[in-house]
Amino acid sequence: MNSRELIELVEIKILDSSYTQPMILGRLNKGARRVAAMVDLPLLKSSATVQTGTGAYVALPSSENNAFHVDKERALIFVASQGQDKEINIMESWIKFLQKYPRLDEAYDVYDVCVRSRNLYYQGIPSTSDTLDLHFYRKPVPMRDNRDSEPDGIPDFLQEDLLVNFAAWDIFKEIEQDISGRSPETDKHRELFAGAVAELKSFVGEPDARPIHYEYDEGDFI
Repeated sequence: MNSRELIELVEIKILDSSYTQPMILGRLNKGARRVAAMVDLPLLKSSATVQTGTGAYVALPSSENNAFHVDKERALIFVASQGQDKEINIMESWIKFLQKYPRLDEAYDVYDVCVRSRNLYYQGIPSTSDTLDLHFYRKPVPMRDNRDSEPDGIPDFLQEDLLVNFAAWDIFKEIEQDISGRSPETDKHRELFAGAVAELKSFVGEPDARPIHYEYDEGDFI
């Protein structure tokens, strides 16, 4: 479905002319980002390279067509060092990363990386710049208001159920907020959206398992 068709379906549901087409398009794109954050969509898998420098971090890819999905848990799938020709360990916890590298100034080859906000932190810091290959889930490219613009990465058969119901839910939360104690349209479209997400997860299947890296203290082998 294209963006115009999706906008028209939302208009039919909400019957409120105070919500303009650009406003509705914004809700549809918000819904696409939400879906991409909740489900590992295969068509949104992407890659890019970054260069290490003299500091402890580098900005994650942010171009509109290949932006790292910073709002998605475990968006970073795989990292490899070109200089070392090997995989780099991804640490999920920022606290554990800081506990291991409290000063973020270890001078060595890159061994661990951790995503923090819109940056990729790495330790150690190599004396010669290294190129890191990143594989990750990107944000969906926003739809434009035209007949050629379609949802990015979402299967065709679920686009209406996911995006139209999300946009209606998001709008009815505002429309019904002054109705004391009752929000039937909000509740209905939230449940429809949740059901569509469950169907999408079933269609996509289980996410790929990430390799587990084990760390040992020297005493473990005594």
